Amino acid sequence: MRKHLRLAVSAAALTMMATLAGEAMATEGYFQHAYGLRHKALAGAGAASAEDATAISLNPAGLVDVGDQFNMGVSFFMPFRKAAIGNPTVGLASVVPGEHKSKRSFFMVPTLAYSRQIDADSAFAFSIFGNGGMNTTYKTRPGPFGSMGKTGVDLMQMFISAAYARKFGDNFSMGVAPVFALQRFKAYGIQNVCNAVSRFPTQCSDRGYSYSYGAGVRVGLQLKPVERLSFGLSYQTKMWMTKFKKYRGLFAERGDFDIPANLQVGVAYQLTDDLKVMLDYRRIFYSDVKAIANGPNPGGQGGDSNGPGFHWRDTNTIKVGMEYQASEDLILRMGYSYMWPQVMHKDAVSFNILAPGVIRHQITGGATWRINANNDIDFAFMVAPRGKRSGVTPDMGGGTQSVGIKMHQFEVSLGWTYNFGAGSARAR
Repeated sequence: MRKHLRLAVSAAALTMMATLAGEAMATEGYFQHAYGLRHKALAGAGAASAEDATAISLNPAGLVDVGDQFNMGVSFFMPFRKAAIGNPTVGLASVVPGEHKSKRSFFMVPTLAYSRQIDADSAFAFSIFGNGGMNTTYKTRPGPFGSMGKTGVDLMQMFISAAYARKFGDNFSMGVAPVFALQRFKAYGIQNVCNAVSRFPTQCSDRGYSYSYGAGVRVGLQLKPVERLSFGLSYQTKMWMTKFKKYRGLFAERGDFDIPANLQVGVAYQLTDDLKVMLDYRRIFYSDVKAIANGPNPGGQGGDSNGPGFHWRDTNTIKVGMEYQASEDLILRMGYSYMWPQVMHKDAVSFNILAPGVIRHQITGGATWRINANNDIDFAFMVAPRGKRSGVTPDMGGGTQSVGIKMHQFEVSLGWTYNFGAGSARAR
């Protein structure tokens, strides 16, 4: 037990420090497609099939099947973002024409998880994981933000969660996981916009990092009606966060930026002794957060309840995953996911230059290699083909300008899993 605690506490401290230092642009709006490496390789599928202790962030009910285990991993995330601005049709440009690329296209995103069986029917788990978020850094100001100097935004979210799961009979389990969240945000180079549209223009841009904290809860169910078939359902409530006080003139409701709720359901079927397939559906409720959901011209000023926002809508994602036990020491995984509709409305493309959440397709793969009974090496990769969104913005002569944003992504993840006790006779 002492060995368990020393390992978990030391790794938790390292992961917290690394997460606070990392930023990124995630793949489903600003959510990662998955947090644990094995689920990353499955495109985020697995609500009905817990692959390891990181199931706490997907469906805590599955923790009863994991055993005593520790997982630690890091993802090297590479998003490439670009904005293309056309010439004005009439008068002067309100958006600087030309092609603008966001800098900083390499990020490290860590995660860890620890699970322990309490008895034959119940388990406990702990995890730290994070989202990147709306991160961009433009060398020159591409939007209606001015023409000199850098502009961009940076949002980071870190989650700390503990979970309890219990099995009722042989076929049904439930899990509950309170989640504490810490987020930080900064915006810079958008003072011109703040002066024009914000109720509190001095608390809108170039204020450094502002921090916010809050909490929610994830609950999950898992049902196994027959030996090879399982169903899973998981729901995470909205996370009610304190306000970004330094940016109360930017976000609606005076700096309020709650983390939206999300729902995931899935089915897993063991086709053969060596091949398992998974199909999941996920919905993220962005429309419940006014700072994200409000349109660019909702009638109020920045900071008001009806102040301007990114005009994002709720998203749906289908995730398909396959897992093949190639040998006692090797498991291969692959996955694909598709998100619809496009998260942002066309009328907000200019504003979303700062947060180009345009990815819709993700192709994933990975493997687990068993070194010995106690130690596994995990690997995952993700390729997100180019997503794009086009729209128009008014120019200063009564005409319009075309605005197009594009992004593609790559991610490579490496991790280590330690199985306590006697370990396992084969990779799992």
